[in-house]
Amino acid sequence: MSYIILGQSGKIVGSVIDATDGSELPGVTVQIKGTVSGTSTDLNGKYELTAKQGDILIFSFIGYITVEQTIGSQTTINIALEADVEELSEVVVIGYGQVETKDVTGVISKIDEETFNKGQLTSPDQLLAGKVAGVSVVSNDGAPGGQSSIRIRGGTSLTASNEPLYVIDGIPINNDAHNPGGMNQGRNPLNFINPSDIADITVLKDASAAAIYGSRGANGVIIITTKKGKSGKIQVAYDGSVAVSYFENQIRMLTLEEFVFTVKDQSPRNARLLGEAQTDWVDAILQTPTNQTHNLSLSGGTKSTTFRVSINYQDINGVIKTSNTKRLATNLNLQQRLFNDDLQVGVVFKYSNSKDRFGQNTLGTALAFDPTQPLFDPDNETFGGYFQWNRPLSPSNPLATIENTFDIGRTDRYFLSTNLTYKFPFLEGLSMKFNYSYDLTEAERQRTSLPINEAESENIDNNNGQFFYEPFNRNSQVVDYYFDYEKSIKGINGALTLTAGYSYQDFFRDFAPYEKTKGVSLAGIGINDPLTYANRDLLDPLVGDSLEIKQFIEFENRLLSYWGRVNFNLKDKYLFTFTYRRDGSTKFAPSNRWGNFPSLALGWRVSDEPFLKQNQVISNLKLRLSWGITGNQEIADYQYVSLVDIGGPRAQYILGNDTTITYRPSAVDPNIKWEETASLNLGLDFGFLDGRLNGALDIYQKSTTDLLADVAFPIGTLVGDRAITNIGEIENNGIELLLNGVVADREDFGFNVSFNGAYNKNQIQKLDNQSEEQAASFFGYPTGSINGNVSQTILIRRVGNPVNSFLVYEHIIKPDGNPVSDQEDHNGDGLENNLDMFVDQNGDGVINNDDLIIKESANADFILGFTGNVRYKKFDLAFTLRSNIGNYVYNNVFSEFGTFQEIDGSGVPSNVHISAYTNDFSERTNETLHSSIYVENASFLRLDNITLGFNTSFKDIKSRFYVTGSNLLTITGYSGNDPEVGIEGIDKNLYPRSSTVLFGINLQFN
Repeated sequence: MSYIILGQSGKIVGSVIDATDGSELPGVTVQIKGTVSGTSTDLNGKYELTAKQGDILIFSFIGYITVEQTIGSQTTINIALEADVEELSEVVVIGYGQVETKDVTGVISKIDEETFNKGQLTSPDQLLAGKVAGVSVVSNDGAPGGQSSIRIRGGTSLTASNEPLYVIDGIPINNDAHNPGGMNQGRNPLNFINPSDIADITVLKDASAAAIYGSRGANGVIIITTKKGKSGKIQVAYDGSVAVSYFENQIRMLTLEEFVFTVKDQSPRNARLLGEAQTDWVDAILQTPTNQTHNLSLSGGTKSTTFRVSINYQDINGVIKTSNTKRLATNLNLQQRLFNDDLQVGVVFKYSNSKDRFGQNTLGTALAFDPTQPLFDPDNETFGGYFQWNRPLSPSNPLATIENTFDIGRTDRYFLSTNLTYKFPFLEGLSMKFNYSYDLTEAERQRTSLPINEAESENIDNNNGQFFYEPFNRNSQVVDYYFDYEKSIKGINGALTLTAGYSYQDFFRDFAPYEKTKGVSLAGIGINDPLTYANRDLLDPLVGDSLEIKQFIEFENRLLSYWGRVNFNLKDKYLFTFTYRRDGSTKFAPSNRWGNFPSLALGWRVSDEPFLKQNQVISNLKLRLSWGITGNQEIADYQYVSLVDIGGPRAQYILGNDTTITYRPSAVDPNIKWEETASLNLGLDFGFLDGRLNGALDIYQKSTTDLLADVAFPIGTLVGDRAITNIGEIENNGIELLLNGVVADREDFGFNVSFNGAYNKNQIQKLDNQSEEQAASFFGYPTGSINGNVSQTILIRRVGNPVNSFLVYEHIIKPDGNPVSDQEDHNGDGLENNLDMFVDQNGDGVINNDDLIIKESANADFILGFTGNVRYKKFDLAFTLRSNIGNYVYNNVFSEFGTFQEIDGSGVPSNVHISAYTNDFSERTNETLHSSIYVENASFLRLDNITLGFNTSFKDIKSRFYVTGSNLLTITGYSGNDPEVGIEGIDKNLYPRSSTVLFGINLQFN
């Protein structure tokens, strides 16, 4: 045993650990008090220095309480540091900064990794569903990597985007979908971010929180913070999973026996076309795929340098054959502290490569295809051996369409951001921050298809197929810098924070009009060899490098901003926040280019008043009041400038057998300006029993003026027939409630629950700047296209009603609950016509547009979410339930297939929905398509995901095994496949949402 003799120096060794979990703490400063001598702990938390008896050692580390230890005669001194609770009080990220939760004055919701949704996730928005009050996440496409639409407190625009602004590690990004102009299907633009790299997500919902982002904050802001490295030993983590997906069709078409009987009964002429097969066409196009996801990360660092690097690979197959997405994503986060921590430098780099095979959604065709016909016909070798009708306007074999269409996409995205923070040593509290980012997307899309019947081959030389190709590039830069000044005012027990900054962002994109060729020659097959059925498996996808693109179409815009914020805290009870932003956007004419976006918020921490300070029940009570104005500039570029359309769809005229190409200028409003949304919010944060029960209640009103909308121009103006202009107002009013509860929190057992609910009423207040009298007689703007007949719509935009309202004829319902059919004289006038089926609203004896009524809306009245987390010893269980109440859907599947017309109408027999019998509709007309019976209540309760995990450890390895089920149960009265069919609420047989069972393992090596 060694000792230090009084007055002599000796070697002191030891280690420093975390007092809570016993982990080693690297980078802890160990200094001899009153001197400049010292050292720091190594990666294992150990240190060594020379000192003498009586010296005082100071152990300090960020986030921990500083400890002083006097040296006696011992030579080994081990220290356990305790976390500084005050310093580690929870903070939330806000625009260009962060603030402690207790000082928040706006409406801000934060969720972290522990509460994220689990399962087979491809993009960050899927982490949010059901977690945040007033936030609706709606899948627009069930295909792998498909897009979602997010609405925060309802939609605010008719034509401009209703999607929120996304901010990644402090950088606003371009979140337009990747769908080049000539191709319809796109991919979620957030797919370049691996969900496993995300530390937390913050949602800014009211204008006080979002106004700092000015012209891009009207739809709310979603701030994503990715994981960073931590000081300490290098940690390696692996998370891998294998999943099985499946889909069960719920649409009841006629069975084989019912179909054969109906064809013979309704269409004797088509009965001769019936085959002898028993084919389930829906089953023929579906598959039960196996998918895989792998995540590997490496992190660690010292006191001054931390890093985290990760790589992700994902291979997801869809439930419709051939659909697939593969993604390889990498992420690097490096943080460096210099000059006694006065200078901090950070670098974030992300790269993702996505490859997609877009499956052809032939579900509707498969539902209706004749089940007596076989999949294959050996006599049809010319077109791959598939069964085909070979009749004009007859449906195509859905399996042939899928297997002979090669719709392939590739997207490379590069995201680099650097940030610098400098604390000025000559003035305490003053700091400067600088950010720069470059975001580049390079994409290309190729669609190659072989003719699958005689009709398609007539327009293709030698049956060689058709080829479409389009490259797409996009980049944006962000430069912003700002100053923060923090000052404590001791005389009044106040704290002041001032922020002022400048921001510049530019956006550029280009694409080439897709090319179509007769006959396809592709690399990998041979330069002169056409694509045929014999060599289709040799297809080398994405051959854009070998094509000569003659012309690129380019778009660009810029955004210049000045902004500032004042936060004032008096006595840690009275809170004040003011923000102001001035934006200039090249999307608008010079006279209307600049917009001003202020906000003001007040807060009162009532629980810190003397009359509640000692209350044993109320642990937190804070009132909030906020007002602000945000903007929306998300429209296409150059909308204020008349551009010449050369030979476009609106500049072509058919004269006899010839198509005449013309030059036609686009219609424009040169005075278009910002949409502006004024928001008012009254909120209450509360907590009881030391926070075991806590939550928030908010009441809000959002009024959007100067709506940007696409309106028709009069015929004969010699310009395009539509233009973007400012035309009206929309208002959203609502209430939100959040409740969190800790039911149990013991060492071996814990149980907590969370509930969020929101009510929102959306209403169009004004259109076309009309007077009230004019608005009362104005029919409105039809929208929302449907299948069944040409150029039919089912939605209407009309003053006094919500956006996405259904416009229908009120169908007469018989006492037995079934609608009156088109084959009965219900009113006894001796005729069978529309007057028997629909209510004559104005009594003029004619069923026409004057009898159309508005019936319900696609918007849900209530959006609810309920989550629970249970842990018992080494087991954990988490689940998320989500519900929409009061949302309606137009069932376009039933309206299209719910008549006997398809049995006889297309020259070949096609299957129909079982409702053709219950409704007894003989044909599909414009009036029956607009029947009120097809607008169904689509309220639902869905078990979004449920996860069961088992946790264990062995030496330095922590492991977790888990199983997750996604979309396993949906309770709804809707008769279609899925009550969630996109924002418009029109069920057009979208790519179906699958159910998934996932098995995973998580390993952490410390």
